[in-house]
Amino acid sequence: MTETYVCSHCQSSVTRPFDIRAIIRTCDECGENGRFLNGSLVESLASLPADDLPDDWESMPLDERFKLALERGLIQMTRK
Repeated sequence: MTETYVCSHCQSSVTRPFDIRAIIRTCDECGENGRFLNGSLVESLASLPADDLPDDWESMPLDERFKLALERGLIQMTRK
């Protein structure tokens, strides 16, 4: 089993042989050090209604989008 993790800054992806919410690493593509979100979390962000999102949503890093969506109750986290 492998999972895909997506860079919060440039949205490039890596795969790893474990399933957790996020990993911290330096991106090979953009050189930024930060969170890579699990691909399933990124998919859940893409499915949110546009009316519930701030105007600058698309310019926000993925990890900031995720944090905002949690704070606003737009997504729920369940234990694995």
